[in-house]
Amino acid sequence: LSPLRRWLTFAAIMTPYVFYAYLWNTENYLRPYLAASLELSRAQVSSFYTAQGLGALIGAVILSQVADRYGRRTTFALISIAFGLAGMGVVFVHDYATALVQRFAMGFFLGGVFGCAVSLYVGLFPPTVRGLLAGLVQLVYNGGDATLTWFGRYYAADSWQQVMVMGGVAAILAGVLVWLVVPNDRRIVPWGGHTYGAGTKVALSELFVHGRWKLTLRLAALCGLNFFAFQSFNGWVSTYLKEIHHFDADDVGKLLTILHVGSMVGAIAWGLAADRLGRRFNALGFVLAGALIVVYLLTPGVWWALAAAGFAYGFCLVCSGVWGPYFAELYPDHLRATAASIF
Repeated sequence: LSPLRRWLTFAAIMTPYVFYAYLWNTENYLRPYLAASLELSRAQVSSFYTAQGLGALIGAVILSQVADRYGRRTTFALISIAFGLAGMGVVFVHDYATALVQRFAMGFFLGGVFGCAVSLYVGLFPPTVRGLLAGLVQLVYNGGDATLTWFGRYYAADSWQQVMVMGGVAAILAGVLVWLVVPNDRRIVPWGGHTYGAGTKVALSELFVHGRWKLTLRLAALCGLNFFAFQSFNGWVSTYLKEIHHFDADDVGKLLTILHVGSMVGAIAWGLAADRLGRRFNALGFVLAGALIVVYLLTPGVWWALAAAGFAYGFCLVCSGVWGPYFAELYPDHLRATAASIF
């Protein structure tokens, strides 16, 4: 593919990614409003992330293998349409049980996004710029999150469903765009690789053979610790700001938007660092993010102070953005989507 075609393809791949981030993080951002609307306890509302995460775990395992076996472009487009429809399914949510089902279904399809997106763009560019690309992907992700928190400021407990419906419609349109713009990965040669025959057999078990099992388990542990820490803090930030510091919906939205803007800036910085200093250099970001969580919780309820701490935390947190190409590079070409899905 020509350079122009490659960058246009990359841009099209990123379109569903915006609404992947948007819909995934509705669980965090809308948590206090959803709890008020459905009259749920804190334990009940926190279980929505468990349902969404369980769906994503199953979806990542299944859909990444479908993508590697039957085509990543086609699978990615269908996944985007599917999680858009699942997001719009929130209009049928009227109680705790239906909310759990909707979160699980949406999580299943969201779980396939990362592996498909990574395996597609890694095949378009050389390794020397993949860190930057991963930074751009992380920037897009946080841009979707910032879009959610910015528009979410205008909604409250009586209208939170509209936030998800808008994201769902946009995701469906993004899936159609992927189908129209992204070339069929079965008909192009990935960078430094080979074409994939239609008869290629891919199985999750390949991540655990030929001495790979130790690497696979270490990467899984790394991701598990990352998401545990992320959800323990980010999952409760909006609740913390609303209930502890008593900010209104507008201020909460602005503070979280600033946090995500910090991540958008940090995404490029960490991406460039990974290309120049090695993928593992970004481990420094986790040390700094962990320290900044403590700073954030000790910061008094002054708007600008929380904004500054949130920006710094968001900047450091996105050091994990490089994991997409990093994981894909550690395994053979035909396992790219499955390997990236470890994330």
